[in-house]
Amino acid sequence: RQLTHMVRLIDDLLDISRISRGKIALKRELVSVQDVINAAVEPSQPYIDSAGHLFEKHIAEPELLIHVDPTRLSQMISNLLTNAAKYT
Repeated sequence: RQLTHMVRLIDDLLDISRISRGKIALKRELVSVQDVINAAVEPSQPYIDSAGHLFEKHIAEPELLIHVDPTRLSQMISNLLTNAAKYT
């Protein structure tokens, strides 16, 4: 699990470099909202648990498909959840 977090941290740092140089490309695909949210919650869950917060997912339309870069959207949601858990 820690190796996965380290890899994601390094990927995030590389992404920041790419964004600042204008060299990032989105890889859009059709994915379900539920898959993106599940991928985002997994790395944030340890922070939520360690802070003693209660987190519940309620997805109104789990089969809803969206055309996005699932990695980027998942990272964004995960960052929001992690920051909320750390600083609440």
